[in-house]
Amino acid sequence: MKIFKKIWGPIVFIGGLLLFSTLWNFKNDKAFETITIFLSITTGFTITALSIIATSKFSKQLYLIEDATDNSRTLLHTLVRQIQSASLIFVLTIGLILIYQFFPQSPGWSSFCFIGYELDLKIILHSTIWVLVIFAFYRFVKIFNMFSNFVIQAAKKE
Repeated sequence: MKIFKKIWGPIVFIGGLLLFSTLWNFKNDKAFETITIFLSITTGFTITALSIIATSKFSKQLYLIEDATDNSRTLLHTLVRQIQSASLIFVLTIGLILIYQFFPQSPGWSSFCFIGYELDLKIILHSTIWVLVIFAFYRFVKIFNMFSNFVIQAAKKE
């Protein structure tokens, strides 16, 4: 089961990338500005949450509670790891959007042939951004729910 959990993420990522590169490839670059603003806000939220946790008694409470899913970690370890990985996804997505915005607009320069298939680097980058945006939204909701649950668990311990 652990092996399945480790490989399903890359499989879903590659599958989503293929779908966004082929079937769902539509011109929606204008949404990237709004997405960048949202991801900037979520990055600020996660950094603020991390700094609040670091400077409060809440972190000590979370450090004393064992994670039910992994007994080698505490809830503090789990929450910090989740916030770190989500923040990296947010920043990576923002970075790729910025790179995409600076790509030259001239058609054909980024196309290349790979094993008999014509691929366009700009379409692959565009699709990668959309897949990462979906993951970023998922991670944000997951962190928000986890943080809420941990607050309740820590309050129960008092």
